[in-house]
Amino acid sequence: MGFFDSIFPKKDEVEIEEPKIPDFVVDPSSNLSFLFGAIGIFVILTSPGNGCVEGSLICPPSTLGVIQGGLNIVFAAFLAIQARRIRFVFDGTSFELKNTDSDPSGSDDELQASGENFVVGGANRWDYDTFVNWDFFPNEQFPILIYFKETQTPEEKWSEGPGKLDKSGGGQIHFFPAIANVQQLKEQFEIRGCAKIENNA
Repeated sequence: MGFFDSIFPKKDEVEIEEPKIPDFVVDPSSNLSFLFGAIGIFVILTSPGNGCVEGSLICPPSTLGVIQGGLNIVFAAFLAIQARRIRFVFDGTSFELKNTDSDPSGSDDELQASGENFVVGGANRWDYDTFVNWDFFPNEQFPILIYFKETQTPEEKWSEGPGKLDKSGGGQIHFFPAIANVQQLKEQFEIRGCAKIENNA
C-alpha cells in the first residue's frame, strides 16, 4: 500500500456503519383501565336490586350487580397500577419488560429488570431475531391484549402457560394487557425487524 493509499483509502475499503436505532421506552396507556372501570360502573348502575320502586330514577344496585361491577373496577385499578409501573423497552438487540418500582413517581429514570417470567421462568427479555409473530387482540384499533411468540424460551417450556393453546407450535406464546401505547409498540416491532405472520384473510 502506497503513502497516498494509506491516507485516502479506496471507496470499497471504507466500512459504512449503519445508523443505530436509539433505545426506546414505550409510553404507558391507561385506556384499558378506563374501559374496565367504565364497564364496572355501568354494570352497577344498570343492575337494580329488589328494593327498587317502580318509576324511581335512582335505585340501589343488586348484590350481584355490585359484585360483577366491583370486580371490573378492581381489575381496572390493577391495570392502572401495572400501567404506572411496567415499561416496554426496546434496546439495540432485545425487547424487555422493566419496572419503575424503585421510583414512586413512576418515572422512566430508574428502570429496573422485572425479574423472572412467572409462567416459564427466565428474564422478561427477548432478542428480536427470536420473534416468530406479534399482534394485538382483538385488533390494533381496539387492543386488549399484546401478543408475541418467540423461540428464545427453551423448547421444553413451549407448552406451558398460554403455550397449551398453541396448535401450530414453534415457539413460546406471551400475552400482556395493552397497558402501553400500541402504535409505538407496532412501530418498534416493525423497525426492529421482529417477524410477523401476515394474515391474508
